[in-house]
Amino acid sequence: MLNLEVVGQGATTKIYRDGDMAIKLYLNTTSDVADNEAANQQFAYNKGLPVPKVYGVRKLDNNTVALDMEYIQCQPLMKQRMDKEERNNAIRTLVMLQCEVHKVHANGFPKLTDRLVWKIKMTQHLDEPLKSSLLSLIDQLDNNSENLCHGDFHPLNILYDGSKHWIIDWVDACAGNPLADACRTYLIFKQHITRLAGTYLRTFCKEAKAKQGDVLAWLPVVAAARLDENMDDKSRSWLLGLVQEWYHSQNGDVK
Repeated sequence: MLNLEVVGQGATTKIYRDGDMAIKLYLNTTSDVADNEAANQQFAYNKGLPVPKVYGVRKLDNNTVALDMEYIQCQPLMKQRMDKEERNNAIRTLVMLQCEVHKVHANGFPKLTDRLVWKIKMTQHLDEPLKSSLLSLIDQLDNNSENLCHGDFHPLNILYDGSKHWIIDWVDACAGNPLADACRTYLIFKQHITRLAGTYLRTFCKEAKAKQGDVLAWLPVVAAARLDENMDDKSRSWLLGLVQEWYHSQNGDVK
């Protein structure tokens, strides 16, 4: 694509460095995805959140879409071989940043619950009775909050430059209930860094003055909405098990 240093890569994106600029290329996606992330990131920047500056979106000669932004020399928030104190400090930092995001009012952003509803309706991994129960649960949990939610807040999306932490990857930003946003973070910890999931949940609830049960109430919905994301069959089966366990408990089934 570009004759530049690759500094990051995701399932649908690749990030290059060009001096003081980072170029995020979107692979097999339409230009509106890049426009959306640029707008979300600019909004967060304007609200004083620690995000890289946005320079603009452009189309390259091969019709690939690029988001140009400030390049920051950073390392991920968490890395291997951290001791217990370092891990706990990293989680505290993550929670503090997440709560700062949640303080921002995001009227006009897509609603988190609408996104969850759409993902659950579209998935082929659930039958209609289960979908119906999940949609009813969303109705019960939805309090019409319009807090800014990052949508994919986890350690790999927090970078550290030696003096400041930065929040990246704003493509899924939306308006909604912070507890749902926190539940997704908890679920990601549970999937990938299991031993730290409880620490994250306790730390978040203490900082946000929330009850663990109120965060975990979103778990079936958040797990169901992740079923069509890019992951291996074992991870998808585990998520499906969480959803089915909740469904059977609601219906008094013995499993």
